[in-house]
Amino acid sequence: MPLNTKDLREYRRDGKYMTPEQRMKLLKPYLPSPKPRTSAQRAEAKAREKKSRLGVRRFLRTQLHVLVFTIIHAFFSLYIRLRHAYHAVVNQIFSFLHHHHRTPELIQGDVKDLRRLPHHVSVILTIEDHGMGGAGLERLVNEAADIAAWCASAGIPELSIYEKTGILKGYISDTQRAMSQKLAGYFGPNYPSLSIRAPHIPAIETPASPHAVRGDGQGPKGLSVMLLSAEDGRDSIVDLTKTLTEMSQRSKLSTADISTELIDAELSESIMGEPDLLILFGPHVELSGYPPWQIRLTEIFHLQDNHRVGYRVFYRALVRYAQAQMRMGSADNAAAAGACPTWEPLAKREMTVFRPPIIRSGANALNRALFLKKVTIAAAAVNDNKNISKWRKELSATRKLIYAERISPIASHPDKTLAAQGRKCLLLGVDVKAEAPETWGPELEDGVRKEELAVMPYELQLDYDYWSYQDVMTSVLPEEFHGEIPTGFNTAGHVAHLNLREQYLPYKKLVAEVLLDKNPAIKTVINKVDNVGAESQFRTFQYEVLGGPGDLQVQVTENNCVFEFDYAKVYWNSKLETEHRRLVELFKPGEVVCDVMAGIGPFAVPAGKRGVFVWANDMNPESYKYLKQGVEKNKVTKFVRPFCEDGCTFIHKAADSVLNASEKGEYASVPQKRPFKSKPNTPAPKPIHVPIPPTISHFVMNLPATAIEFLGHYRGLYVGRESLFSPATSAKLPMIHVHCFSYKLDDDTPLKDICERITKYLGVTMSPGDPEQENCVAVHNVRDVAPAKRMFCASFRLPREVAFAPRS
Repeated sequence: MPLNTKDLREYRRDGKYMTPEQRMKLLKPYLPSPKPRTSAQRAEAKAREKKSRLGVRRFLRTQLHVLVFTIIHAFFSLYIRLRHAYHAVVNQIFSFLHHHHRTPELIQGDVKDLRRLPHHVSVILTIEDHGMGGAGLERLVNEAADIAAWCASAGIPELSIYEKTGILKGYISDTQRAMSQKLAGYFGPNYPSLSIRAPHIPAIETPASPHAVRGDGQGPKGLSVMLLSAEDGRDSIVDLTKTLTEMSQRSKLSTADISTELIDAELSESIMGEPDLLILFGPHVELSGYPPWQIRLTEIFHLQDNHRVGYRVFYRALVRYAQAQMRMGSADNAAAAGACPTWEPLAKREMTVFRPPIIRSGANALNRALFLKKVTIAAAAVNDNKNISKWRKELSATRKLIYAERISPIASHPDKTLAAQGRKCLLLGVDVKAEAPETWGPELEDGVRKEELAVMPYELQLDYDYWSYQDVMTSVLPEEFHGEIPTGFNTAGHVAHLNLREQYLPYKKLVAEVLLDKNPAIKTVINKVDNVGAESQFRTFQYEVLGGPGDLQVQVTENNCVFEFDYAKVYWNSKLETEHRRLVELFKPGEVVCDVMAGIGPFAVPAGKRGVFVWANDMNPESYKYLKQGVEKNKVTKFVRPFCEDGCTFIHKAADSVLNASEKGEYASVPQKRPFKSKPNTPAPKPIHVPIPPTISHFVMNLPATAIEFLGHYRGLYVGRESLFSPATSAKLPMIHVHCFSYKLDDDTPLKDICERITKYLGVTMSPGDPEQENCVAVHNVRDVAPAKRMFCASFRLPREVAFAPRS
């Protein structure tokens, strides 16, 4: 391969280069001498040269090649287009017939007729940022939350999510919060429990809603989620192999016991068990470093020409799995794997057996030692560790293994001597009795007959660490308080913020202590003792520390932005993250947004990252301080300007300030990156100058208690400046987004109430409708804040009769 000038200089550092003649002279002694050609060969070469002088044959041959290539290319192009069109039509039909509408009942209706469902589903997701400023991570978390909601709705208890880089592990708290919110959005007040963990990372648990726990054993099943990355694949195999080698060298493990079955058992216990179904959401089968050991007998599904995560792919994967036949070497096993196992009653019985002990030890006393519970079950001791994987699959296929959350079916041998030698056993379901062979089933009997298994009693010890938050609180609280056990709380960094009902106040210290134990990311628990916004104009509240240190200086990551603040001095609500993102995505780069009640910047800072100019104001000096810090920390000073003023006067002042900045020619200078694969000496491209437009495109007022009362201050916002807007220009009057509270009703009562209040303070009759239409209001449901109260966001275009009215 020829070398360029740079390569030559690297190759010859003395700067002296050989000419082609010198190189040939140097190499000639080492080259074989050319064979002399006969006269016949020379004559043939001359004739061939003479015949091809005109090049007619060469031309015809070239044209033939072009023709053949064109025909093949046209054929395959037509085939690909037809295939894409066919799959697009089929996918649309599936989407129409099987759309979940965020309703678990519809998903359950889709899967109820399937012959069987997987117990463990695994998916491969990829993060695609492409310079979107972190939007790829947000999309990845949302996709993971959607899949978790689908699994919970379908009754699938285990989900593992593989993402090659492991970024979800770094944002496990955010992922857990997104999944919890998604489950609450699907199930409402009856959301199931959620446990999310990663290898070598403690689980974060969200207890089920008290309404979801019913005495008849019905209700949504809990969901266990495992996050995986490339380091859990081949690297884990290598690490385990090294460990086993060291144990063998130190005579702690016999070399005869090191087998593929042992490695399988250890990897299943430390990483995860083999999933029943692996779903790929790409158009090709690309495992991207997925743990190879765990998918030897897994059904792998992908949809051709699909490029995104969607429910139709998930549903079609379940259909394919239900139709697949798992043949494992014998007719009995094949029949068992192909049949739909009726293990629901077994699961309910095991849930009954593994209930926590009842402990009524006093309001503020938590004795963890009392939570020790010993359960005698049956175990199948494996006489040779090489057979662990084989028997685990066979017993799992017939549902003879134990089915309980957070309990691995592989355990050490009950005999301590054999356990010290590395011997293992398989824990069996509660229906299997060691002393009653008639309960074993043909698989266990066959294993015992072959002397590969030995069924024996096993004492399973469950201590305080095993029980979930819901389990512990059910044990310690009186039965009359089980209906509404405190489960929901706001989080800000390491702080959990409770709002306990009066009947639970005597148990507040106990609640805090259990929350700290079961949520490793939480370090401090506080309880609100007054109403936000009622006693403080800055929406701060009085609180008491229930557990942990009183340090409320927290750091929060939201929408790819980092915020640091004192939770006691400013207002923050993590439950509004979706609303923050929704509004920010409405803003276009280069527009101007005025955030009248900005707080510490949950709207302003992410908007600044999108290249949106923001005039951000908050009357609270502490909020203003942390707003400035957030602007600097997230490097959006070119786009976000913080203010600390009264919102009533800031509305007009912001409009005047933006116009003044535009008339002065102010702009934001955005540096550009070097083109990919550009030469090192290529000068950096010139920065792009983004000018500030003369008008504000959006106003945001996130003060639900009183924001509507500020609408009267928009009168005369652009009086005398009619030429800045249509029809003189393409600019429209600003869109107003005002947050407010109203009734929690499903009819049009909240819409009418909000429109009437807007009409009262704006002085113009407003009605529900498309906000782009004159005097119409679009009302978005944000969240429920109380049993009878809901938070909304009303959006409308500022009427001309208000914007151009005389200023008062």
